[in-house]
Amino acid sequence: MTVRSSRQVTYLNNDILYTWEDVPESKYNNWRKMLSPKAGEDFSVDGFPFFVQIEPTNFCNLKCPVCPAGGFGFKRDRRHMKLDEFKSIIDDMEEYLLFIVLWDWGEPLMNPDLPEMIRYAADRDIKTVVSTNCNCNSFHDTAYMERLLRSGLTTLILAIDSIHQEQYETYRKKGNLHKALEGIKKTVAMKKQRGGGPIMLMRMVVMRQNEQEVRQMRRLARRMGVDRFSVKTMNPLYASESSECEVVPREPNYQRFEYKKGTYERIKIDFRCNIIYRQCTISSNGDVKPCCWWYDNDYPTPNCFRDGGLKQIWNGPAYNNLRAQVASDKDVIHYCRRCSLNYKLSRTGWFYQTLDLTTSRLDQSRYLLKKHIELNMNKNLLNSMIQTRDRVKRLFRVKD
Repeated sequence: MTVRSSRQVTYLNNDILYTWEDVPESKYNNWRKMLSPKAGEDFSVDGFPFFVQIEPTNFCNLKCPVCPAGGFGFKRDRRHMKLDEFKSIIDDMEEYLLFIVLWDWGEPLMNPDLPEMIRYAADRDIKTVVSTNCNCNSFHDTAYMERLLRSGLTTLILAIDSIHQEQYETYRKKGNLHKALEGIKKTVAMKKQRGGGPIMLMRMVVMRQNEQEVRQMRRLARRMGVDRFSVKTMNPLYASESSECEVVPREPNYQRFEYKKGTYERIKIDFRCNIIYRQCTISSNGDVKPCCWWYDNDYPTPNCFRDGGLKQIWNGPAYNNLRAQVASDKDVIHYCRRCSLNYKLSRTGWFYQTLDLTTSRLDQSRYLLKKHIELNMNKNLLNSMIQTRDRVKRLFRVKD
């Protein structure tokens, strides 16, 4: 009989559920607090983030048109985060951290110290996820990738959006599809030879130019031998209504947002930001920002390398004042004003599907059928069926 730890933690990130067993009591108690953080009158929080996003670098080898790292540029300086700087963040927050996303605006594998950063976190039972465009030189450097696969990395996301070079480079400007796929083949083979390594997830961002390729991309992922395949909906963050209609998929199930009938005008909702109380993003220069969309340094924020570390900043006056501004009048801040969370999500939301390719083909087919039913059945009928199922489970104590 398997006995579950009384201090088990779960966390959903990028549509994958991660689990920790027998978490130290201090980390577990902090995680419980931060599921529903409480803010004081001064906007301080009664816990510390167990999740942070850290930007190893803001350099990028591609020129994607809607990305500040490539297409339209930064005001802030380009730099790699140094290994000692990264270690200082971990040392400061080790008693709280469970999960780190290691990218923001830039290609993380361009940082030569990334594998050692990951190892430093992994040795402290902190899970990590990295995303790559599969085109940078490091991804094709055998020695670098050996270090990465040995680092204790939890998940490696492989961003491939099309099976055709013409469609691929519509978004991945300066990208070479053949080179990217050859790099994936090589990395999958290296992982198999080692007998283990990170979850390898091939990700497609579905857009107008590639929405006919979802099935082909899924077949490609199976052929490549990766562990998972996901289809993420596009967030046309900086598109106007006129340009949004040119990039957003025609198929409603591939759209992230719900639109007013007959238009590409998103439906505004009254979103009260709680991200400012739960997590933060640390730029490659150490600036601590409320979320990943604050891509530049045009608003003053504390810096964890200069201002005593994240633990001190988290409930310090500067960051509390920033929370107060976001909470009271977020539309003054252009990042908050244009935040995608201000708009009503479609039934699909952020992910159309995330398929575990390590399971049987029957289980994969069941998953795809379930997703199809969820997205296409009448909402009221679906909710009624779910409620009936739950009542039957409770009555007969049926377990999933």
